[in-house]
Amino acid sequence: MLLSFYTNAHSKDVNQARLYLLEQGSYQLIISVDVLHLVKKHQNTEAKDQELINNLRQFSLIETQKLLAEITQTISEHSVILYEDEKLNTHKLAIESLSGLTVAGLRNKLHPNVTNKTINLIVSGDIPRNTVKIAVKFSELLGDVSLTVSSPIQTMVLQNKNSDYFLLDSKNSVSRNLSSYQQQLLVITEYIYQGFVHILPQGLDHILFVLALFLLATRTSTLLWQVSAFTLAHTITLALGIFGVINLPSSLVEPLIALSIAYVAIENIYHQKLSKWRLPVVFAFGLLHGLGFASVLVQLGLPERSYVTSLLSFNVGVELGQVTVIVLALLATMWCRSKPWYRKHVVIPLSLCISAIALFWFFERIL
Repeated sequence: MLLSFYTNAHSKDVNQARLYLLEQGSYQLIISVDVLHLVKKHQNTEAKDQELINNLRQFSLIETQKLLAEITQTISEHSVILYEDEKLNTHKLAIESLSGLTVAGLRNKLHPNVTNKTINLIVSGDIPRNTVKIAVKFSELLGDVSLTVSSPIQTMVLQNKNSDYFLLDSKNSVSRNLSSYQQQLLVITEYIYQGFVHILPQGLDHILFVLALFLLATRTSTLLWQVSAFTLAHTITLALGIFGVINLPSSLVEPLIALSIAYVAIENIYHQKLSKWRLPVVFAFGLLHGLGFASVLVQLGLPERSYVTSLLSFNVGVELGQVTVIVLALLATMWCRSKPWYRKHVVIPLSLCISAIALFWFFERIL
């Protein structure tokens, strides 16, 4: 595949977009944008972030739905994929059926403890067979956009608001000639990455839960049993949540997740050894955390052609993130875990901090 592009200067507030060229001439476009900046540009306001958050919290469900519908419509109407056929005639592919901007997703981003205000807007479609050139034009509402175009063969970055044309081969067979293995590899890599970053650095609540499990586990085997129970549980509810079998509101799930962290941390303070109830309790809390993961994955979206693959890949990414947290904790404490003062000066103080943070989150989320 031959690719041509140029780079323009752009502001530091650049949104990220990724265009994936998939099998059978299809594509998926994922636009990652700061939701507060998006609302500001739509409302043409210079309000500070906290002021805007306070205003959005006062919106009724109908008002929020109307706002998101207007934003989605504006982006869809003014964002297009331009392409040239073999006769170099220019055509347009409208970016329609844009998903990812939901009421639940917006309200989740308004929580004070959620520092990452980025949402993913997702659209997919088909590229005509005789296409030789493609370019992407983004709505002014999105501001500056850095576009990454990827296939399993090659990747390029277009660092300007509207991309220059990039060339496909003469038969437009960039993806049509790709093996099924190459296509699946692209999906797997993306969703493993998304799962990992949801833990590190974005998932502070999940990090604290894993650390709370780590602190009371004096042996690697007991830690592995707990993590395995937690993994099995959140895998179950992650799948059930994504397929719509279980659908609990985030207003219920998020406070309970915070309470689960507080419970485990407080138990660390009052018990020197694991109780017989620890494993089933961890499993139950894992079910809650799985519903939290499901809400994130709903916002990310799942490609229809690789639904199960992307679901499993996201879960693998989550596990890699959790394992990384455990490894870092082991490295940080390996010199003192066998010391007689380890519990008094490390386990109890850290558990107190974790429980205090989690209880703060609990009351904040229910209020």
